[in-house]
Amino acid sequence: MNVMERIDDLCRQHHISKYRLSQLTGISQSAFSKMSKHQSSLSLDTIQRICDALGISMAQFFSDSDEYPDLTPQQKHLLHFWALLNEKKRDYIILMIENIINI
Repeated sequence: MNVMERIDDLCRQHHISKYRLSQLTGISQSAFSKMSKHQSSLSLDTIQRICDALGISMAQFFSDSDEYPDLTPQQKHLLHFWALLNEKKRDYIILMIENIINI
């Protein structure tokens, strides 16, 4: 698996640009460029920051399929919809869930 190709695929799937990913992760665009050209390697910390920004787990990042590994069908269903949401909508959903739990 080419990690940079995987990042490109995930950006397309989540409808965000590399510029936006750079903003969300705090990783500069020049660092992404160096990683793409194999002038710099990605640490696990960097990959975790990317996963956090995309709302996915490391297992999902390294999964060979678009399926969510090690999840129940119900959890997979929820995560499918989660992946379609932008950051603002995700924040709203989290707030709703927190309010439901605190009822």
